[in-house]
Amino acid sequence: MAVLAETGMLTVTGWLWAWAVPSGLLIAVGAVLLPGTMRFLQEHGLSETNYCGRIVPTAGGVLLWLLLLLWYLYEACVAPSTWPNTDRWMLAVTMVGFAGLLDDLLGEREVKGLCNHWKALIEQRRITTGIVKVGTTLVAGMLILLPEADMFRSGTGATFAADSYMLWYLPFKLLLILLATNAVNLLDVRPGRALKGFFVSLLLLVWLASWRESGTEAGWNVWRLLVPLTIGAGVFASADLRGKAMLGDAGANVLGFALGVGFSVLTPVPVQAAALAVLVGLHAITWRRSLSVIIERHALLRWLDQAGRGRG
Repeated sequence: MAVLAETGMLTVTGWLWAWAVPSGLLIAVGAVLLPGTMRFLQEHGLSETNYCGRIVPTAGGVLLWLLLLLWYLYEACVAPSTWPNTDRWMLAVTMVGFAGLLDDLLGEREVKGLCNHWKALIEQRRITTGIVKVGTTLVAGMLILLPEADMFRSGTGATFAADSYMLWYLPFKLLLILLATNAVNLLDVRPGRALKGFFVSLLLLVWLASWRESGTEAGWNVWRLLVPLTIGAGVFASADLRGKAMLGDAGANVLGFALGVGFSVLTPVPVQAAALAVLVGLHAITWRRSLSVIIERHALLRWLDQAGRGRG
């Protein structure tokens, strides 16, 4: 609350300019940019054959990044004092997004899954785009988390406690962010599945974050990532559900990264541990079995997966 009071966001005017106005503008701009973005991707060869055998534009996450960039520019020009120190947050998401875009452009389709990318590195001494994504995600995660560790160190003044944070919590949080980033990508094999996973996870995050005081600068910067990305996901949802376009790694990785950062910053450690366990379980299951096959075999999961999906 102190952060909000200092920045003036507790006032109606502060809330209006910091949230309502940019959100409305972003919805309108997103609706205008969506058709042109899809044409641009298709005209420049960023297309892929979907599960129905149709060639559709991929890397639709470019639109999400554009909307996030517009949000960032808005706050830098209109309300720079409201959200300080957001540069590294924007840089981190940009790194993850462009690593995903690189995979959409040059990715080897015969190498799937984190384990297979790791095998290619160890056994063949070959750096795949998947390894580039992993390395970029870890660096981006450190870009977010290391300043938090520094604040912990200066706040406690206890070297042992701070070193323990660096030794245990930092790798723990980085693994959570990495697996969350890849988890949304695992879902992005059917129309709308990744976005449904994102929205459900976001609602869960909002609920779980209420258990902990998150009115810190880092906490509010998380929402500054999630709000524009959620708007972008909502704008893109119609095209994705109808099978007209794909998020691609450029979109799925950005959404997963934002969720991972959200859980690592906004929720208590027990919740983070539970989230990490779920993510490890999901990756273990999909390593052995097809997630689509599992969903098809369960009526409720199949109904949820197909809800809102166009027949064309």
